[in-house]
Amino acid sequence: ATGNWSVTPTGTWADGDYTLTVRVEDEAGNEKHSASLTVTVDTQITIDVIELVNDNGIPGDNMTNDAHPQFRVTVPGDVNEVSLSIDGGVTWVKATQSATPGVWNYTWPGTVPDGDYTLNVKATDNAGNTVTETLHFTIDTTLSTPVIVLDSADDTGIQGDNMTNRTQPTFNLQHIDDDAVRVTVSVEHGGVTTTFDATKGVGGWTFTPPTSWGAGDYTLSVSVEDKAGNTSHSASLTVTVDTQIAINNIELVNDSGIPDDNLTNNVRPQFQVKVPTDVNEVRLSIDGGKTWFNAT
Repeated sequence: ATGNWSVTPTGTWADGDYTLTVRVEDEAGNEKHSASLTVTVDTQITIDVIELVNDNGIPGDNMTNDAHPQFRVTVPGDVNEVSLSIDGGVTWVKATQSATPGVWNYTWPGTVPDGDYTLNVKATDNAGNTVTETLHFTIDTTLSTPVIVLDSADDTGIQGDNMTNRTQPTFNLQHIDDDAVRVTVSVEHGGVTTTFDATKGVGGWTFTPPTSWGAGDYTLSVSVEDKAGNTSHSASLTVTVDTQIAINNIELVNDSGIPDDNLTNNVRPQFQVKVPTDVNEVRLSIDGGKTWFNAT
């Protein structure tokens, strides 16, 4: 063509740098050489790493209890744009390049509701190549408040009074979410607090002290942590262990004649029984336990 010439390689060039020069010769045999031109062929692009920065709870499970998820994307240095979407590509937001080459960051400005999401990440480089990768993540900001109760089988005596004569009573832990990864029970007694891991069985979470408790008051509370790093704590429960009982005194009230000889001329004897204040029932028998009468 007059004045303008073109050339197209006959074969396919692999990725890399190519340096070209032009030599011109006219009909008189004169020659001229151009300055060199270096051209880069780049047909590849990758997204190396997509990270949920505020992944709390279990590391690497891509769960967070932060409603403003933060992402870090690592790409080759020639990438000039990184965009993100969590609605299937309907809307895209642009990440910001950090001071570190190849690292781009974005924090979601609005509150993202709890749920499972697919993050789409799209990267474009200087050569116009584009690639999209995904990351599945979960936002979980809620955790139920646990409850601890004394198992009814170990709540001896009056049901519901949280008093027991069992030295290793079992406690039921209720309202424990399915995604709980750690459940602990703190026990305070005599000014000393000890924390134990609860046990998950077929029927749910329970706690039984590993050693026998002595008589006294024990205050228990439950702490729960889930996969997303949420924590929740129960109200405290105070339980009294009482393994002792005594009858302090039995007195024949209408003891006539010689005092304290337990002889009476009254055919309707009266008795007075002194016991600790936590006794809730006193019964008497005069026929070897065949029949019993309730004292008042």
